[in-house]
Amino acid sequence: MMPTKPTLTKRLRHAATALLCALFLAGQAKSAPSPLDNRSPDALANAVLRVGDQSGLTQALLAAAGEERDLPYRLAWHPFPTGPALLEALNASAIDLGVVGNAPPVFAQAGGFDVRIVAAAEGAQNNNALLVPADSPIRASGELKGQRIAVAKGSSAHYLLLAALAEAGLRPTDVEVAYVSPVDAQNAFASGRLDAWTVWHPFVGQATSRGARILLDGSHWPETGLNFTLASLAALGDPRQAELIGDFIGRLARAQAWATANPGPWAERLAQATRLPLPLVQGMLERQHLRFVPLDGRIAALQQRLADAFAQARLIPRPLRVTDVFDERYNALLPATP
Repeated sequence: MMPTKPTLTKRLRHAATALLCALFLAGQAKSAPSPLDNRSPDALANAVLRVGDQSGLTQALLAAAGEERDLPYRLAWHPFPTGPALLEALNASAIDLGVVGNAPPVFAQAGGFDVRIVAAAEGAQNNNALLVPADSPIRASGELKGQRIAVAKGSSAHYLLLAALAEAGLRPTDVEVAYVSPVDAQNAFASGRLDAWTVWHPFVGQATSRGARILLDGSHWPETGLNFTLASLAALGDPRQAELIGDFIGRLARAQAWATANPGPWAERLAQATRLPLPLVQGMLERQHLRFVPLDGRIAALQQRLADAFAQARLIPRPLRVTDVFDERYNALLPATP
């Protein structure tokens, strides 16, 4: 289906899950050495890095920051509507790397995908929220018992729901969970067929602009703010492609540093790329404080909470050790921050 004039709702569907992928590093960054610094231009003349991109957001970020200029190799962009679809392509070695949120890597690992996490960013925990109608009597998560709640299965919002229920002493079976896409949930929520809805921006911003109330967000759960860059095992096993991946990670981090330091121009570019209203994009950016961080024990512990929660809820077939899919070789290439 190729509509000539997409509706805002359809644009939101294609842009929402990808938005976090364009938000990475807070603050100014000092460049770290690239693994390509000692390569001659001729040695990279035919090199191509295949990058999975959700709704074009990563490409827009690099272009806005000027990090696509003067590349010694070529970037081949491959669009995907969601993180899981991107990881399927990585598993098939159809692309070399891509950026997703916190939940898809858990399900990819549970499925035995041939992928590795090569970079992490944190600070987007306000991106997910649990919404209730404006006139709802629900004022605390403990009052969700018996209520009908919509969520996208296996998403970062799904983890927020599990975490909120656990904190309130409730089990997933204590509520009626409806697994629906954000667009379908949006319609059901607006028509009053749902008691609550757990979702991410920009759906949160759109719903609150129409009167919905945020019962809670991910502020108390730092693990909800993680994003990851993943690469295929095939690409990591190729010395030249592995070098290109390292260079790309550095460029992406510098691009986000520019975006964070220039929120006005970046909001305008992001609104153009997503075709979302500028005020909605500005509101989303105000809630983001993402920055690249090393793949270390602290990040592993945060991500392990997701894996454990999904295993306990029997959404994945077995418990996981998330560090089994961490590849820390690029930690030293992250730009230093003040």
